[in-house]
Amino acid sequence: MTATLTDRYVLAMLRGVPGRQRPDLERELRASIADAIDDRLRDGADAGSAEAQVLAELGDPARLAARYTDRPLHLIGPELYLDYVRVLKALLSAVLPLLFVAAGIVRFLDGAPIGRVVGDAVVAVLVAAMHIAFWVTAVFAVVGRSPALREKVRTKWDVSALPTYRIDLVGLIGGAVVTALLACLLVLSQTVGPLTGAAGEPIGVIAPALWESGALYLGIFFAAARIGFDLLGHYVGWGMPQAVANAVLTVLFLVPVIWLTTGGLLLNDAFFAALGWPRAVISNVLVIALALMGLADTAEGFRRALRRRPTTTTSEGL
Repeated sequence: MTATLTDRYVLAMLRGVPGRQRPDLERELRASIADAIDDRLRDGADAGSAEAQVLAELGDPARLAARYTDRPLHLIGPELYLDYVRVLKALLSAVLPLLFVAAGIVRFLDGAPIGRVVGDAVVAVLVAAMHIAFWVTAVFAVVGRSPALREKVRTKWDVSALPTYRIDLVGLIGGAVVTALLACLLVLSQTVGPLTGAAGEPIGVIAPALWESGALYLGIFFAAARIGFDLLGHYVGWGMPQAVANAVLTVLFLVPVIWLTTGGLLLNDAFFAALGWPRAVISNVLVIALALMGLADTAEGFRRALRRRPTTTTSEGL
């Protein structure tokens, strides 16, 4: 027996429907198609064209099956898209700067030149960005196809969720400029400083062994990463992930610097001897100043996060 157009259409539609729903949907769809064909026959259309026109108006059977079963035909739907973007931005802006610094430290400790350090760190960041984007997208795609999970994750917005914004471009630009100037002055003090030795060579503030090892370039690497992190946090948004990343970044910088300073490996004895200043006192002052600056910067990061943190309620709390 040759299958009619209606039979073929219903069969195609039922392929996208769970087995337990098929009998009821088949009866409903066949009745709907038959009623629409009868209406066209009463208007004078022939049976063949009436059936074809009705089925054409119903559209793609796979799309109809998705509509019947409430199955989304998109990867990330409008209900979750904004939450998806927020999570993706938070992870990328918080994780990538830390990974950039960590990868740079590892490659530097392996003895790689500074160019290779930066290149490998950039590659690590790009690979991590692709992984983060893939897995966040995969998780939200799964959540979007589970009604129970979708209701738990979806954020309900009201006016209390409005964050308090204070755009401080002057502070942002000023901080970046100061960081860049300090890095430049540190390099210049080692090469064209005002103090010179007996042979006319410049006496820098950093111990020669540390300078010759290339560790100072790692400090410049940190400075560049910090400027990028601040700019990224400003334009992407500053929340608790950024505050935590800022604290970790500060610790990664301060711990080795303080360790080098207290161990007498950071500052150049000859520099302070030429000035007549006690290096031990300067080292203690530097350690205290660095610790206070690190604590202040970390506290400011969490203060910004708490100030800008929106008060949101989920569907479970409504």
